Amino acid sequence: MFGKSLIVSLDRGNIQKSAGKKAINLHQLIRQKRNVPKSFVCTWEAHKRYLANDISLIEDLKKELGHIIKPGKLYAIRSSANIEDSSDRSFAGQFKSVMNAKSIEDVIQAIWSVWSSAKADNVLSYLEAHRIPEDQLLMAVLIQEMVPAVFSGVALSRNPVTAADEIIVEAISGSGDRLVQGGFTPIRWVNKWGYWVEKPADAPIPFSVIEQVVEETRQIAEKLGYQIDLEWVYNGEQLYWVQVREISALNQKNVYSNHISREFIPGMIKPLVYSVNIPLVNSVWIDWISEITGDLGIHPEDLSQSFFYHVYFNMGVLGKIFSGLGFPAESVEMLMGTLPPEAARPKFKPSSKTFSRLPWLVSFAFDKWTFAPKMKRALKRLEVLVKKVDFDSLEILSKQELVTAIDQHFCLMKKVAYYNVIGPLLMGMYNNSLARMLAQHGVDFNNFDLTEGMDELRDYDPSKDLEKLYMLFIQLPLKIKEKIKSGSLEEIHTLQSGEEFLREFNQTLLRFGHLSDSGNDFTNIPWREAPQMVLKMATTFEPAQKPESQKINFSDLEISGIHGVFVRLFYKRAREFRLMREEISHLYTYGYGLFRYYYLAIGKIFVNEELLEDEEDIFYLTDVEIRSIINGNSLAELPKNLVKQHKLAMERYQNISLPSIIFGEELPPVEYMSSNILVGVPTSGGVYRGRVRVVSGLKDRDKVQDGDVLVVPFSDVSWTPLFRRASAVIAESGGLLSH
Repeated sequence: MFGKSLIVSLDRGNIQKSAGKKAINLHQLIRQKRNVPKSFVCTWEAHKRYLANDISLIEDLKKELGHIIKPGKLYAIRSSANIEDSSDRSFAGQFKSVMNAKSIEDVIQAIWSVWSSAKADNVLSYLEAHRIPEDQLLMAVLIQEMVPAVFSGVALSRNPVTAADEIIVEAISGSGDRLVQGGFTPIRWVNKWGYWVEKPADAPIPFSVIEQVVEETRQIAEKLGYQIDLEWVYNGEQLYWVQVREISALNQKNVYSNHISREFIPGMIKPLVYSVNIPLVNSVWIDWISEITGDLGIHPEDLSQSFFYHVYFNMGVLGKIFSGLGFPAESVEMLMGTLPPEAARPKFKPSSKTFSRLPWLVSFAFDKWTFAPKMKRALKRLEVLVKKVDFDSLEILSKQELVTAIDQHFCLMKKVAYYNVIGPLLMGMYNNSLARMLAQHGVDFNNFDLTEGMDELRDYDPSKDLEKLYMLFIQLPLKIKEKIKSGSLEEIHTLQSGEEFLREFNQTLLRFGHLSDSGNDFTNIPWREAPQMVLKMATTFEPAQKPESQKINFSDLEISGIHGVFVRLFYKRAREFRLMREEISHLYTYGYGLFRYYYLAIGKIFVNEELLEDEEDIFYLTDVEIRSIINGNSLAELPKNLVKQHKLAMERYQNISLPSIIFGEELPPVEYMSSNILVGVPTSGGVYRGRVRVVSGLKDRDKVQDGDVLVVPFSDVSWTPLFRRASAVIAESGGLLSH
């Protein structure tokens, strides 16, 4: 209650909840010292008396309005209900708004119109859709002096469709009510971290006004502590804020990006590879991140998703990880590949959460500082276990035994994968630290020979073996070279002059036979299964040309004192992890490729049982599906159909242009380039395909059926009942906040 007053000024110190959500939000702007037109609120206590048919209400309102309404001033009358402008529902445009009221009688009539609109069909329909009882609606009314609008518009502190951290401004000439209800298409600006992602080439609105709108929007959102959309008016001299509300339904859908995965897991991934790789690799990433952040409650399947048989990473989950590390969640946009190079990068800002993680950070830092000897010991132990696998004799195992063996190998490979993640990360950290130290001596790390004298690295470089084979090959007699080039491997065994070549060739297959086109896809044929291809690579090998300019060696540096001690230390560590990076990568690729033989052994059994037509069809089933078939459930009758479906789908998606970002879990429709494609500004998330209905007004209501795609000239609140039938709406004009 406001004492006995029904109408209260918003610039008073305290505002009670009976002012309604819209008035309370506007009061927050006034408290921030923002430029807000003189505003009042008729509390919902008056609305209660209206509902009770209190005949004295009009006289009481006239008396109070007599102290407020000024001759010559125009007023905007808007709703300020208790249930609108919340984080999960906005009721945007559902209630009546009246512009240009200029007398006490006009204002009272406008207040009555707002109250009456609470019983309108569109409002009742909205209440029903949100499961809100009608009697829970309490209506306060905002009374605001109108600003003569030269330009007006809306501003959003975050993209409400994509949840991207960017400020969007839309504006038109004249009054803003045309923007949200009149079907006018606004001029649009998008600013991300100081960079203009979108800006019109020519606009009548002074750019300085838009810059002021962007900056104040950023400041208001920071002080309020949540994402907002605002309405503003510019009178030719000053900028005024007339409404503010929290952006509703933000971040309800996951956002997926393939920007990172294009580097780590490129190309199409068969179902089996995805079902093995994601639990294996993602669980390792989560484990080591948890060493720093503690348990964030993230599961391997949360981190990525498969769309069009390509891997996409979940940016929302990655944002949670960044937040856990003390970085702003928006840092993840750099990983999405959507951040323009000119935009300012988010900076590390230690927070209370960062300091709460200090025990984990200290423990992690100490463990990884002393990690090199631990990793060396682990590599020796793991190499023995991985190389112990006899993949040539797996066919003697039963299906159940193969499943058990797969589980055991998975556990082993998870240990290998841990070092395959940590090793390169630590190598990168030491390289970066060393690079900064070398820069103090005027040495570019790119011109520094970090691997001087490290002949051990050649043991993990197949080009060394191919070059040796090539040198042996070119020394052979011409007739033997021709036979090797054109003959089969069986014929090579009969060539006495080629014995050394053949011996080295077999050694190459032994050392590097696990390599394939992609170390992340064990369905690819490895070198050991394609000796003819390796033979061709060896006989056509082109030795690398030695670089003309020599790199700077460590012995060339003039360092001394404490600084020299640290340079030597980081030089040694960087070299250690450079070698271990090659060792663990080699071991991981070898061990991960063995999954191929476990599953092919199951595939052969399925072929014998007439469940599959070819043993390699096993790659088109997931690990879960394979286990379900082995366990004898109803899925056992469907493997051939599943394989066929996946093959057809992968063939269909082979040459599509992939979307870089996908919103939500639903697979977006495949679109092929056409000159008839129309583009526009998305105003809500989601993807839908359906029958199109073009309507010009409510008179066409009978044309619209449930599930139609509704095409309208513009959006208006009165069309709400018609919108409820449609599953998607396309408007010829309008902007983000069009009602």
